[in-house]
Amino acid sequence: MRTAVAIVILLVAATLAHADDEQPELQRMRFVERGEDLIVTAVKFGKLFDAEAFQALSSGFPSTVAIGASVYAKDSRVPVHGQILVRSVVYDLWDEVYLIKFEGDARKPIKVKSPAEALKLLTSVDDLPIAKLVDLPFEDVFYLQITIQLNPVSRQTLTEMRRWLSQGTGGGLDRGGVFFGSFVSVFVNPKIAEADRVLRIRSQPFYRPKP
Repeated sequence: MRTAVAIVILLVAATLAHADDEQPELQRMRFVERGEDLIVTAVKFGKLFDAEAFQALSSGFPSTVAIGASVYAKDSRVPVHGQILVRSVVYDLWDEVYLIKFEGDARKPIKVKSPAEALKLLTSVDDLPIAKLVDLPFEDVFYLQITIQLNPVSRQTLTEMRRWLSQGTGGGLDRGGVFFGSFVSVFVNPKIAEADRVLRIRSQPFYRPKP
């Protein structure tokens, strides 16, 4: 049976920013320790889709969501660890179902009947490993920033993401790794991302208390 140990959370006031602004929106997230990993859950970003993007889910053309999660030490601009997820959905006009595919985690493709169900699967994160505990010293303060892109414009960018995911690392990238610099350029630098819409969210600060 897996056990989860709660991470002590520092309370901060939540202030909202426009989804396309460089300043990320603050969102309260839940962090737990599980095995050798830090896990994040209860992350939602449904506002990535406006009314037009939501209607496009039923068009029969694919919609793609690229998710980059970066863990930072307080006052640092260089991520400790990066995580990549790519999700896509296409509506099958014949069977009248939405097929959602997941890259970067262990989930198998899922078929759902309604666009609302498809949207929920595309725009929520639960039980995602985001860093190794060994990289998060006790009592040091960290935060998680997530950049989400709807339909990345650059095919090269999406190809590069899938290349990272094909390395068999579960979508995780350690600082100093061969793909880490590319990850930083795509998901960390707010000037570079090109997509139909981009949303940036940041967690409250957190730390691991000494046992």
